[in-house]
Amino acid sequence: MRFQLAAALLAFVGSVGAEELTIALSVQAEGFQPATIAAPAGARIRLEVSNETATPIEFESFELNRERVVPPGQKATVYLSGLSAGSYEFFDDFNQKRRGVLTVE
Repeated sequence: MRFQLAAALLAFVGSVGAEELTIALSVQAEGFQPATIAAPAGARIRLEVSNETATPIEFESFELNRERVVPPGQKATVYLSGLSAGSYEFFDDFNQKRRGVLTVE
């Protein structure tokens, strides 16, 4: 009985941990929309970065160790996982006035 309970619990935890949180993030002339996003600690995150400007952008974050060039009118996916609680800044490396923050709780 204990073995079955433990197996069921592990299966449940595994299925919860396998879920992916998708966050849409658009880049416009004035900056990221939304400029502040949130996610739970440890979540698998799929950032859908949509470039709505007339020029390429580069989604970059030193804290997240990610960078991705997105051509005008295109989308790029940035995957993140296992983040600890805290704030993680991101920006457009081609126009550093465009900045945002991912808050992990």
